[in-house]
Amino acid sequence: MTANGGRIIFQGADLFDGENALRSGVNVVVEGQRIDSVGEAPVEAGPDDRVVDLSGKTLMPGMFSCHFHTGFGTTATQGGAPVLGLEAPAAYFGILGARNLSTALQCGITGIIGSSNPYNLDVCLKEAMVLGQLEGPRLLACTQEFVTSGEQADGTNRSWFMDLNNHGLIRRVDGADGYRQATRQALGAGCDIVKISSAPGHGSSPIRDICYMTRDELDAVVEVARKQGKRVRSHCPSRTAILECARAGVDIIDHADRIDSEGIDAVLEADASITPSLLWSTRFLAFAESWDHSAGAFPIGDGFPENLPDTLERLRGVREDFEYTCKILPEVVKSGVRLLLGDDFGFPMMPHGDYVSEMEVYTELGIPAQTVLQWATKNGAEAMGRGDDLGTVDEGKLADLLVIDGDPIANLPILRDPAKMPAIMQEGRFVRDNLR
Repeated sequence: MTANGGRIIFQGADLFDGENALRSGVNVVVEGQRIDSVGEAPVEAGPDDRVVDLSGKTLMPGMFSCHFHTGFGTTATQGGAPVLGLEAPAAYFGILGARNLSTALQCGITGIIGSSNPYNLDVCLKEAMVLGQLEGPRLLACTQEFVTSGEQADGTNRSWFMDLNNHGLIRRVDGADGYRQATRQALGAGCDIVKISSAPGHGSSPIRDICYMTRDELDAVVEVARKQGKRVRSHCPSRTAILECARAGVDIIDHADRIDSEGIDAVLEADASITPSLLWSTRFLAFAESWDHSAGAFPIGDGFPENLPDTLERLRGVREDFEYTCKILPEVVKSGVRLLLGDDFGFPMMPHGDYVSEMEVYTELGIPAQTVLQWATKNGAEAMGRGDDLGTVDEGKLADLLVIDGDPIANLPILRDPAKMPAIMQEGRFVRDNLR
């Protein structure tokens, strides 16, 4: 909306609507928070309207990052804490999270689905945005990561002697009643999506074909979340865990490295989504396979001492898992499974803001850029439960829009250049406006 209350008329745009190929010469009218019309017919401007000529530019929906750790980033100890989420005080994580949300928004990400953080961080950041103290994408606030005792992600496995009471990013839970209580507490505190861990592996360690959680535990989490209209996501790389989580009704299967045809069918039947998150695996392997083992022990492990043969065997297993995932991912795409963008941004090898690099991993596997951009827009909105309101450029939807100077389908890397994204609009309000 213009300062005097008129409409915004985007004229002559090349439109990527979130799903279909570019259409040229499209006029899109925004009135208030919503898209009033989309079409090729001329639009008569009123005296209070602002007309923006988008000839040679692309108009597209705002993007979604659907595996977003708001608290990941630079800390004084940089991974030296015994458990993720204990690297810094809560106040520091708040500052870090606010910066990460701002960075995401300035990259054209207008919607985020959180993925495990300490200190109820997502809820606090969401409240700050609602109260006008922070500008960032709309956010589904995530819980800590619920883990069963003794599993790979249980940080106290390697720091048991510290007798930690604060488990940072994780929350150790056991039994159906334990998961039921933990889910109720987290949702009562304001979370929108519950994160569970159901299998080991992905990225830095090989996958074992197990599911940590019992079916009763899975059912307890999903049942409580469903009753409250909330969602569940699972760190879920193994074949067995994929099947168990999909059949239990988990909404987002994170990673799904070892999915097969049976798993694809189960995910489709459940109408679940998958975040492959392959940038982390790509960057980890590049780092690991260039490491000079004669110079010292490889620094990324699970915290326990490891001799060189064991390290090399672990890295070989990670490479094998990665190659399997790369091979089957085009089949997953072809099947119609809803795929999403989002990865473990915030680690030194992949800082927040480097989001286009994840898209490029998939296009390098032969997945068309248009398909990947659909993951970033239409699919993300649907996974958030906002498909009726967001994710595509259609009449009546909220006006979360990006203006791109060029064609992002033909030239995906332009999305990482702020100068090539002269406008970012959220609910009809310009967050960035370099169109004048």
